[in-house]
Amino acid sequence: WNYRFNLYFRLAENTLFHKLQTACGARTLAVILTEMNGNNPNLKLLAISVINLLLEIFIWSIVKSDQSASLGYIFILFIGWIILVIATGIIIYKDKIKFKNWNLLLFIFCTPIPFLVFFKMTSKEPVLGTWEYNKKGHRIREITYENRKEYSSSVDKTTEEYPIPANEKYHLDSIVHYDENNNISKTERFK
Repeated sequence: WNYRFNLYFRLAENTLFHKLQTACGARTLAVILTEMNGNNPNLKLLAISVINLLLEIFIWSIVKSDQSASLGYIFILFIGWIILVIATGIIIYKDKIKFKNWNLLLFIFCTPIPFLVFFKMTSKEPVLGTWEYNKKGHRIREITYENRKEYSSSVDKTTEEYPIPANEKYHLDSIVHYDENNNISKTERFK
């Protein structure tokens, strides 16, 4: 198993070497890979980093598809991070792993740091609040951001008997932009 892993690792390393060599120059890459070549990654850290990435991708996809329960899933992700960081600490302590090159990179992927960086880079403007109410036979959804409010109305009509629309389809009616003094600076209307 270890021999097969090393063989696949060397094959991937050579392919990566060729791609990086053309991208950043042969001399710089040769220095980096010469330093990393003698140090194989710790398989336990590799396994934990893969488990961590799979957990993060799984929870992220669930949260994106079902935002109503996202807080519960984020709590599960937080518990998973705690368990994996404790397991990583135990493995590092028991195996006396030295943080050089590959092991340092794997250690970083065993922590929530890459996910938090990804989340920060891909996150949209934070929503400060949402409010829904009925007006003129439609459900109005008001979403407040830091410098603007978006108003959307339901496609389906509402009545006093059925105040909630049958489906969750809304169309954007208008966006109101605010300046630094919280005065309306611009209003965009859509049909």
